[in-house]
Amino acid sequence: MITAEMFWNWFGENKDRFYEIKEMYHKELYMELQTKLREYYPKLSFQIGGKIGSPVRTLTISANGIIENFPKVEELVSLAPIYENWEVVAFKPADGFEIKVNVGGIIFDPKNLRFVPIELVEYPDVSAIRVYMPEYEEEKNDLFKIGVHALLEACLGEKTAATQINYVDIQSYPLTPEEYKLTEDFIYLEKYIEYRNNQIKYN
Repeated sequence: MITAEMFWNWFGENKDRFYEIKEMYHKELYMELQTKLREYYPKLSFQIGGKIGSPVRTLTISANGIIENFPKVEELVSLAPIYENWEVVAFKPADGFEIKVNVGGIIFDPKNLRFVPIELVEYPDVSAIRVYMPEYEEEKNDLFKIGVHALLEACLGEKTAATQINYVDIQSYPLTPEEYKLTEDFIYLEKYIEYRNNQIKYN
């Protein structure tokens, strides 16, 4: 294991090499950086990106959506030095509800999904939703769960998705018009989270 300071000293010595990841997937460079990051904490991952046309690359440190890993992400990012042409951020940012996610050849498009809040009687403090997706197949439930969670992270951002949505159930579309009327377009999920947080705040 290495300390945050040791990781950043190493990154500072190699940052120009990792800058090349901006345009294409470099397997060797990616694995080298991932291996060093796991020496600091084995359950973290990273992404390298940046705005089109900007010389600044973004190094995003991710907890892989697991709340227990959040403190290590926050610790590492808080100790990051300032590097020229680099911005270091904690957690995958929100990309909004225009994005689509492809998992195992299945396209998860927010415009085709609906949701409804559900109450878990045994766990009243858990925020749970049921997501309705026309393409859903029960025999591929694990794959659909991966896709929906990836979409939640992409739409809401990693931290919001992990802390505000604790449980997700997936089904095909409601069978009756009455059931359908109880659901909301997936793109209103952010507003539902805001509404729920206000309820908790003032109750």
